[in-house]
Amino acid sequence: MRYLITLHLQPGENTLPYAKQLSGLKGLEIDEDYGLVPISPKRNLYTIRVTGDIDPDKLMSVQPEVKGVYADIKISPIKDQTERRE
Repeated sequence: MRYLITLHLQPGENTLPYAKQLSGLKGLEIDEDYGLVPISPKRNLYTIRVTGDIDPDKLMSVQPEVKGVYADIKISPIKDQTERRE
């Protein structure tokens, strides 16, 4: 399953290589094409996309930089909506 993980990273730590070495994230497959996306730079919040089995509560207790774990679901139009546009 794919997840989006919100991270609180200080200036100088807000890089993908830094995020990849954080304990709790090392065993996960991080989507490097997605990268480290700023969601609120003023608050030092960023997100990464990962694939793997995650226990969100355990991850947040082990890694204080992790502020949230969210399912990354695929969003696509239903068939009827696609046909109506044509």
